[in-house]
Amino acid sequence: MTLLILLLLLLQNPQPEIRIPDLERQIHESVNAQRKANEREPFEWDDTLENLARAHSEDMATRGYFKHVNPEGLTPMKRLQQAGYNKCRLVGENIYQNNLYSRAITERKRTTYDWNSMEKIAATTIKGWMDSSDHRQNILEKNYTREGIGVAVAPDDKVYITQVLCGETSGETN
Repeated sequence: MTLLILLLLLLQNPQPEIRIPDLERQIHESVNAQRKANEREPFEWDDTLENLARAHSEDMATRGYFKHVNPEGLTPMKRLQQAGYNKCRLVGENIYQNNLYSRAITERKRTTYDWNSMEKIAATTIKGWMDSSDHRQNILEKNYTREGIGVAVAPDDKVYITQVLCGETSGETN
C-alpha cells in the first residue's frame, strides 16, 4: 500500500499553468467550432464583452456566488449598460463553474490532485453548455454576432466562466 501511495505521488501530474487569456480564447474557438458544426456564422471576438465577462467571473469568484444576476441585482444587460456598452439589442449570457482539478486524494495528511489542463477545462465547459438546452440555444442563436469570454479562478480552485453574447437585432431563435 505504501508503495502504491508513493507511486501515485510520483506520477501525479503537476498543476498546469492556467493562462486566463489563452483559456478564454480556447473556449471562444470551441464555441465557434460548435457554431460551424451547426451551420451558424462564427462569433466575432469583442474585447469589451471579454472585459465585462471577466469582471462578472471575477466577481462571482471573489464573492462566492454563481448566478447571472449579481448581488446588487444587476442583470447581464444592466451590467453592459452600466459600463456604457450600448451596442446590443439582444444580450445573452452563459455561465459555468469548473474546477482546476477533477479529484483530490488525501492520504496520511498529504493531498494529491488530478489537475485539469486548460484544454480539459475548455472541453468540459463547452460540453456542459452544449448538453444544456438553454445554454446550447444561446450558443446557436443566429441573431447573436459577438461574444466575450471571461474566466476567473477562485482561491478554492473553482474556475468561473462567463460568456456574454451580443446581437444588434432581435428575432426568432432557430
